[in-house]
Amino acid sequence: MAKTHPTDAPEDAPANEAPAPDSPAEDGPAFRLEEPDERGISVIWFDRPGKKVNTMSVALMGEFEEILGKVKANKAIKAGVMISGKDSGFVAGADIDDLNLVTTAQEGAKLSREGHRVMAAIETLGVPTVAAVHGDCLGGGLELALAATARIAADTPKTKMGLPEVMLGLLPGAGGTVRLPALIGLDEALPLILQGKTVRPRKALKLGLVDKVVPKGRLLAEAKDLAFALAEGKKRKAPKKAFAAKAQSLFVNTNPVGKNFALKKAREEVMKNTKGLYPAALAILDVLDAGTYDAEAEAFGRLIMTRESAGLRHLFHCITTLKKDDGPGTADVEAREVKHVGMLGAGLMGGGIATVLADKGYTVRFKDIVWDGVQAGIGYAETVYRKNVKRKRYSREGAAERLNRISGGLTWDGIGHADLLIEAVPEKLGLKQTMVKQFEDVTKVGGIFASNTSALPITEIASAAAKPENVVGMHFFSPVEKMPLVEVIVTDKTDPVVTKTTVAVARKMGKHVIVVGDCAGFYTTRVLAPYMVEATMMMLEGHSPLDIDEAAMAVGFPVGPITLMDEVGIDVGAKVTETMETHYGDRMEFPDSSMTSKFVEEGRIGKKANKGFYRYENGKSVIEDGNKVIDPAIFAHMPEGTTRKAADPVAMGERLVLALVNEAAFCLHEGVLFNPESADLGAVFGIGFPPMEGGPFRYADRIGLAQIVARLNALESAHGRRFAPCPLLVEMAETSESFYG
Repeated sequence: MAKTHPTDAPEDAPANEAPAPDSPAEDGPAFRLEEPDERGISVIWFDRPGKKVNTMSVALMGEFEEILGKVKANKAIKAGVMISGKDSGFVAGADIDDLNLVTTAQEGAKLSREGHRVMAAIETLGVPTVAAVHGDCLGGGLELALAATARIAADTPKTKMGLPEVMLGLLPGAGGTVRLPALIGLDEALPLILQGKTVRPRKALKLGLVDKVVPKGRLLAEAKDLAFALAEGKKRKAPKKAFAAKAQSLFVNTNPVGKNFALKKAREEVMKNTKGLYPAALAILDVLDAGTYDAEAEAFGRLIMTRESAGLRHLFHCITTLKKDDGPGTADVEAREVKHVGMLGAGLMGGGIATVLADKGYTVRFKDIVWDGVQAGIGYAETVYRKNVKRKRYSREGAAERLNRISGGLTWDGIGHADLLIEAVPEKLGLKQTMVKQFEDVTKVGGIFASNTSALPITEIASAAAKPENVVGMHFFSPVEKMPLVEVIVTDKTDPVVTKTTVAVARKMGKHVIVVGDCAGFYTTRVLAPYMVEATMMMLEGHSPLDIDEAAMAVGFPVGPITLMDEVGIDVGAKVTETMETHYGDRMEFPDSSMTSKFVEEGRIGKKANKGFYRYENGKSVIEDGNKVIDPAIFAHMPEGTTRKAADPVAMGERLVLALVNEAAFCLHEGVLFNPESADLGAVFGIGFPPMEGGPFRYADRIGLAQIVARLNALESAHGRRFAPCPLLVEMAETSESFYG
């Protein structure tokens, strides 16, 4: 029950409560009722005019109820089918704009009760109904389907069902917390409601969430047949379960002791993984315990007014806004078609990038300096695909097809036809410049050169190119198959066509994309640097690594900065810090590098070497009394030795957060960021900024810029010039401005 904030891999990310993408204004009815056929089966079509996806809005409630009234009044109708007229799917959720208009908990509860009324109208039609589902059936869409008598799903990869409201700091508000457990049992409903998980058709059938899975081309016909069977008195069949699963289900769903035990364990898991920072998860457990529509409505109203929900809904705003942003100067250009991608470097990062590219239909050609590297890159893809077969995301044949798209070698053979080349070689400027020149010598199609550097300026890499307009940054995050962000970096010379093409490839890979300007560290690495620097400064002051990590997680970071250093690699961090100090040493303060230098000298480079700030055995953390164990050898390299300073988690957490917020403001001030949404989305999905805060600028707006500046001034007095507030923050505070108005 761990994932209660929106930092999952893209294929699992929520699409619920979605506003429709940019599209013409609506004109005409969203619902259409067909006359009953010869068997008395009528069809309700849902197809919002001018929208790419169907969403349920308050404005449509009356229209839908009017259609239901016509069904109830027509005695010739013996059963009904509800189906979408959109290729995109059934219903993607409720319209988030309605949620953002709510100003009180009472209004939120009223909104929920209106949803209850409409769903009840489906249940009390007097005739059986079948929801025919294809594509997205999420949030309010699934609640609509749950109100039907039965459900049938199209067997397509795009069909998925779930209640991801928790990802927005909410809970299902149209009866989902009552109907889903009643249908499939509390034990199976818990992960769907509490974690926002989605399920594919075959899993939905196994759970009993749908009654039948059919080819998409047969969806309407099969739905009509099922509706007719129900009208003729046929009963729904419960799914078959193995004895052990059936016994567990009976214990949880029919025994109060079992129910209490399941909810108690779920609560413990929520507290362990969220530190109680996400009230929606705890409210969901209370509502599931109560099991009533009233409890659901009251909790929905309370949650919609929380700052956590506001922050998570703001993130959703950032996602939808940036889907329309392809970067500067791209409005009037078209992206090139990309079919073949070259991959320089087949290590952990290169292997991950190639794995996702091949999964999305691209052919990929590795180039590495040793065969072991090429084989490791292909092996990485094979491992990921094998796991996906086990999870039934695709078949063995599907895995083999994907793997056949990947090849590799030690020369440039096969790279010349690459429409896009992505390099993931070591962080050495000269090496990357050489790669640019060599690629330009072999490309037969004027291919794009995209660097996956994490800190080196793209302008410096492109300075070696004959055509710098074809050079761009494409910064991925590890592990690539799980991390949802790609940061695209453009220089003053990058061709907008190159920008748009690179963005299109990243989006096809299933990633959220931010486009930023060029500088050392770009945006994500640059704002992460002062956060990590501050953690190191605290350690040198005598604070325990454990206390520093705990302070960061207490404010909402998924892992602490000291753990992150061990995960990324202390040697890698040292190289990035060196680059950052070269470019920003006149303004930022950096800790004495002697500690990390000695660490690297003795092979203490983090988890990958089983030697870091913490102790590891076989690549796994050593745990005692529920805590990671600090390696005592590190204190020999610290000024304070083993002397530990008393922890003040609140003050320490604020130092870490404000160091990052201040640098984000510098990025906007200098034009590295083109909009505040990129700052917020990039910080949350790229470096783990607390999701419920909505990002550094949403956080600054919530606190108030005058207060942010005052706190930075106080920290500057206490700790040094690195906390001097960005001039943009000072200016905005003086004029009572905010980032989002």
